[in-house]
Amino acid sequence: MKETDWSLGMQLSRSYHSFKRAATKRMEEHGLTPEQFSVLSELHKQEGISQKQLALLTERDQTTVGKILDKLVKKGLVIRSADPRDRRAFILLTTKEGVQVIRLLEPTLDQLQQQAFSGLSKKEIKQFIKTLETIYQNVT
Repeated sequence: MKETDWSLGMQLSRSYHSFKRAATKRMEEHGLTPEQFSVLSELHKQEGISQKQLALLTERDQTTVGKILDKLVKKGLVIRSADPRDRRAFILLTTKEGVQVIRLLEPTLDQLQQQAFSGLSKKEIKQFIKTLETIYQNVT
């Protein structure tokens, strides 16, 4: 295939959508979307952060993160708690149920990732991740 026959955007989009469809299927039984899981997972890694900080971490706008958080709060997976340093602000915490859902889904999503990388050596995977990061940095 000549370089002019493919588009980086198309290849990334096609791969992303295929991976997302497979991940969505696995998350549905736990009542989550990939967007909800990514917010929940990032929050769990950074317990006690603000909505603004979470939006920056997940590269989403605050309004979108707020809507996702509303759904996660309704599902009992996240709580908003008053920030002891600023009465006007809230910090976000993952509930025991939220942690449990993350732990249930992680092996399934790890398996999906292994499936996606099937046929690639560890060196090729490492280079692929590095290449994606370089592309990200180049266009950010």
